[in-house]
Amino acid sequence: MNKNAVLLGFAFLSISAISIPVWAEDSPKDACNKAATLFADDDLDSALEEAKWCVTLLEQLQQARTGQFFKDTILGYVGGQIESQNMMGFSSTQREYQKDDAFINVTLNGMASSGGMDALSALAQLGMNAGGGKKVRIQKRTAVVIDQDGQVEIMISMKKGGTLAFESNNVSAEEVQKFAEAFPVEALDDSRN
Repeated sequence: MNKNAVLLGFAFLSISAISIPVWAEDSPKDACNKAATLFADDDLDSALEEAKWCVTLLEQLQQARTGQFFKDTILGYVGGQIESQNMMGFSSTQREYQKDDAFINVTLNGMASSGGMDALSALAQLGMNAGGGKKVRIQKRTAVVIDQDGQVEIMISMKKGGTLAFESNNVSAEEVQKFAEAFPVEALDDSRN
């Protein structure tokens, strides 16, 4: 076996081990309790570090719960890998769906903490009201359908903050809207705090 292949395999296994959710080993409850205990012992530096870890674990748990609404199959479209990011207070969960040569990308954007959700939702609503596109209702939520030169985007303003976007450059606006209507929008929104 080639030495480079062995090193590449080892690197892949190392990276794979890193991507395993940390909360499987550590419990957010344990980390939060430990932070409180350290604070009670007047060890502020350690308490702050443990509190940050607690927040990280809670965010990972929240992303995993959100991901369950990005179903594996919707109207014959099969979902690819779910990607979640949390950066500078903003969170994003995304999954691309494919049926034959057709693709629809679904993205949920919001604030990592619920405190900023109202601000982001208001900003999204302002953008939706600013113009462009046709307004529709999808599962009791206001949405805007934009269809320009074969590029289709449907943006739904979530009641609990943030936006849910459906995008495609090779699927008709009607089909993307049917897909959005079949997506568990209401259940996803209602599940969020």
